[in-house]
Amino acid sequence: MGHNIGVTAPQLPPPTRRERVRAALSRAVDDAQLARPRLALGSLALLCVMILGGSLMPVPYVIEQPGPAIDVLGTYDDEQILVIDGAETHPTEGSLMMTTVSVDGGPGYQVTPVEVAVSWFDRTRAVMPRELMFPDDQTREQTTLTNTVQMNTSQQGAVAVALGELGIDYEPVVLIAGIEQDAPAEGTLEAGDVVLTVDGRDAADVPGAQQVIGEREPGQPIPMQVQREGEELDLEVPSEEADGRARMGVVLAEGYDFPMDVEITVGEIGGPSAGLMFSLSVYDELTPGALTGGHDIAGTGTLDIEGDVGSIGGIRQKLVGAHEAGAEFFLAPSVNCDQVVGFEPEGLEVVAVEDFDDALTATETIAETGSIDGLPTCEDR
Repeated sequence: MGHNIGVTAPQLPPPTRRERVRAALSRAVDDAQLARPRLALGSLALLCVMILGGSLMPVPYVIEQPGPAIDVLGTYDDEQILVIDGAETHPTEGSLMMTTVSVDGGPGYQVTPVEVAVSWFDRTRAVMPRELMFPDDQTREQTTLTNTVQMNTSQQGAVAVALGELGIDYEPVVLIAGIEQDAPAEGTLEAGDVVLTVDGRDAADVPGAQQVIGEREPGQPIPMQVQREGEELDLEVPSEEADGRARMGVVLAEGYDFPMDVEITVGEIGGPSAGLMFSLSVYDELTPGALTGGHDIAGTGTLDIEGDVGSIGGIRQKLVGAHEAGAEFFLAPSVNCDQVVGFEPEGLEVVAVEDFDDALTATETIAETGSIDGLPTCEDR
C-alpha cells in the first residue's frame, strides 16, 4: 500500500561574514536612496538661509552715489537758501548749483555685500573701505557734528571771500560752529552764535576763549555774551568736568562779523565743499545783473579765506548729479582734474579753477559767450 512520505527542505549553510556585511551595506544604500529627497531639500533650504544671511551681513565699506544738485539762488525744502539783509541786493537768473554726494555705510549705517556688488558695476557709484573716510571709533553723532562745523565755517569763509572781492570790510570773531549732542551747552548756545565775551572778558580769538573757559571751575555755569540774529544775549552756560577742566561741549571756530546779515540754509546737508558756489552766489546777489547770464552752472570746491579752491571727494558723483539736474557747465577744482578726465557726462562742459578769481572769470565768460572757449579745462592740466 502506498504511504504518504513528507519531504524536508535541505538545510542551507549559514551566510558568511562577507555576505552579512554586503547585505547590511545594501540595506543602507536602499535607505539612503529613500531619504535622499528629504536630505536634498533640507540641504537646499540651509544653503538658501546661509546665502541670504551672508547677503544681509554688514560689510566695512561705504558707497558714494550722486546726491542732489541744489541751486543756491533758489529754494530748498520750500525755504529760500540765500537771504541777505542790511545790504542792497539785485535780482538774478540762471542757476549756481552746489553739488552733493550721498554716502551709504558711514558711522551708524551699514551696507550689505549685495549693495557693494551692485555698486561695483555702476559707473556712477564708488565703493571704498570705510576706514578711508571715517575713523574706526567715530560715531554717527560725531560725524553729524563734524559736517555741521564744516558747513558753518565754509559759509562764513564764502561770504568773507565774496565781500573781500567787492571791497567790503568785515571783522574776525569767535563763532560757535557746532554743539555736541547732549552737551552741557545744548539748549543754551546755538550753532552760529558769535561769542562776544566769556566770563566778562572779550573773546578776541579761539585760543583765548578756550583758555578762559578752561580756567572756570568745572560744573559751574560760565557767563557768556553772544550775538544771535543781530541780538546780544547774556547767558549762563552750563559746564562739566573733563580732564580737570571746565567743558561746555561746543566747537569754537574763527568766524567773521559782516556789515550785513547773510543766512544760508540747506537743511541737514553738511560738509565744506560748497564754499565756492556759496561765494559766487553771494557775489551775484550783491552785484547788478545775472552773473550766470541765465545759464545753469554747477560746481564744487572748498574755499579758504585767501580764495583758493581746495580738493573735494566724490567729484565723479557730483558731475553726474549736476548733469541730471540740468546743469550746462561745471566748475571743478584743478586739483581734482585727474578724477574728472574721461568721466564728464555728455553735454556737461567742465572748467578747471584754482581760486575764486578763476571761478568768477569762468562764470562771467560763460555769461557773455555761452561757451567755455578759452577757459582752462581738465584736459589742459
